[in-house]
Amino acid sequence: MSKLAVSIFLLTAVLVIGCDLFQTRDPEDPVGARGSWEVPLTPSEVLTNLTLALFERNASNYMRSFQPDSFAFFADPQVLLQQPSIADWDYARELAHINSLLGEGVLPRDSVIFVLFTATEQTVIGDTARVTTRYDLTAQVALSGAPGPMAGEAEFSMRIGSQGYWEIVGWSDRRTEELASWSDLKALVQSR
Repeated sequence: MSKLAVSIFLLTAVLVIGCDLFQTRDPEDPVGARGSWEVPLTPSEVLTNLTLALFERNASNYMRSFQPDSFAFFADPQVLLQQPSIADWDYARELAHINSLLGEGVLPRDSVIFVLFTATEQTVIGDTARVTTRYDLTAQVALSGAPGPMAGEAEFSMRIGSQGYWEIVGWSDRRTEELASWSDLKALVQSR
């Protein structure tokens, strides 16, 4: 056997053994940024992504619906009077909220979280949109004082962001019934 053939054989053996070509990889963790998120090419697709992210308990996909630099949440005025600490709600507070809501001890694994947006009206002008919708929110929160079924009206201001898709830059919440609102849930979760 020539030196060249031996060198090729040894080099091939080292590469095969060193690269673990025949080893199977560990499966990816199912918890993460995957899920049903689709690039929102219309404002209504942002609401679809929010719905799916909550249902799948996917905080990463939930936060992809918000513009990080300019997002602001405006709580229901009644809740704001009772809980002034939920004023000045920005992207960082929304991130802390969703991580806390989906974290241990708040929303048990065998519970349900689901939002249904109905009666949606939208106005699109260029790269901005205003979307008004009614919502019914169910979150089986395991905290004392959990609000039960929630409903209200949400007004979303959206803009096409630097990524080229629609993002929420403003969210105003209003109570419309005797039921608690989304603002009540945010106030409860932040107070824990």
